[in-house]
Amino acid sequence: MLNKDFIAKYTTVFGSDAERFFETLVREKSRHIRLACARHADYLKELTELSIGFEPSEIPSVYRITDNAEKLTETIGFQTGGFYIMNPSSVFTARVLTSLMPDYPYILDVASAPGGKTCAIADILKNRCAVIANEPSPKRLKSLHFNIEKYGSYSVRTVSMDGRSLHKVFDGFFDGILLDAPCSNENKIGRNKTVNAEWSQELTERMAKLQKEIADSAFVSLKEGGVMVYSTCTFAVEENEAVVRHLLDSFDCEPVDINNGQYTKGISGDSEVDDKVIRFLPHLDEYDGFFIAAIRKKGKPSSGGSFVRFKPDKEVNEFFTEFPEYAEVYEKGGSKFLTTRMDRSINFKNNGIMLFKREGELTSQALWQLADIVKDDIKSHIGYNNALRYLKGFDIDMPADYHGGAVFYDSIPVGMSKPVQGMLKNKLDRYFLYGKNIEW
Repeated sequence: MLNKDFIAKYTTVFGSDAERFFETLVREKSRHIRLACARHADYLKELTELSIGFEPSEIPSVYRITDNAEKLTETIGFQTGGFYIMNPSSVFTARVLTSLMPDYPYILDVASAPGGKTCAIADILKNRCAVIANEPSPKRLKSLHFNIEKYGSYSVRTVSMDGRSLHKVFDGFFDGILLDAPCSNENKIGRNKTVNAEWSQELTERMAKLQKEIADSAFVSLKEGGVMVYSTCTFAVEENEAVVRHLLDSFDCEPVDINNGQYTKGISGDSEVDDKVIRFLPHLDEYDGFFIAAIRKKGKPSSGGSFVRFKPDKEVNEFFTEFPEYAEVYEKGGSKFLTTRMDRSINFKNNGIMLFKREGELTSQALWQLADIVKDDIKSHIGYNNALRYLKGFDIDMPADYHGGAVFYDSIPVGMSKPVQGMLKNKLDRYFLYGKNIEW
């Protein structure tokens, strides 16, 4: 049963719609996936082969799963970062931000873990960007690093800072900021016993205070003309429209109209805010409850960053037909890493993804992301069962038409291998075995 104080509050807010609102909070939610749009492998074909039903949504690259959703996590596509299981509202938030960015933007994700929106931003921009993902929790930082590697988000660097102090390091640095703020999680109240038991008006007010403090710091970190997208998965006006109003009153800024009369508006009674923000309300909209707003710092439009074309070395040329012009390779501890250029050097927790674990040894995660530019003469194709065995960490039989160590199932890159005595020795980083479910 829903928290009685929550029921009392939102009966007042939604009036005659309240009962329908409460009913939607406890109903079973549909499952959606975000397909990696920067890759060209046919991950949907595997879903069809496994009788996993899906249909497209109004959001590009997002599909609703209609049958056999329980099979998703065992697919090659999921295990190799071909798609991310996530709330469509979260994908929508990432698309709002990317649609407002200049070419090659510098972007900050303030509260990033487990990384769904971070990876979506990098993927939508095809890594033609430089992203700093912040996660203050060391435990949650591990899940963020796992997903950055798995989903090939090589444009992402990570830091671990209190969100209220970001401006001390990044004053006026970013073209775009995503603040998916810590909140009271009211959207989960019907499905999460802890959220239901701990909800109170005092919690809402405490979270609103924290959100304003983080938003203030983040906003100082914007360039002139930069845009901050603010979002939560909660319903409270105190944590949503009121935070936007706080920013408008505190800074020389303006709301960006991301609603354009197409979506459910705000519910605060403040027309300057309400008409331009988006609310997904579960009793009115298809998606989980979510709030999204965009606020622009006044001034000339921000211009993005710059990059210098990387000149691939012999090792890179051995594996790839070409190389992304905005990518860079750097060496650390005997390994080489793939990243993008950023005009700021601080002590990042992580920087891009591993490209070569050691000399001449391309990583599987790099193959997953860069398969489109891998040379054909190093590709070998294996059957479905062998692909699943490989992803469990086993060596596999060498195919009769073996060409090289980059192993594919159909169009899907599976991982890197090495021929040893008629077998293909598994070169998948054990990280992807031991941490397979870390993103959850």
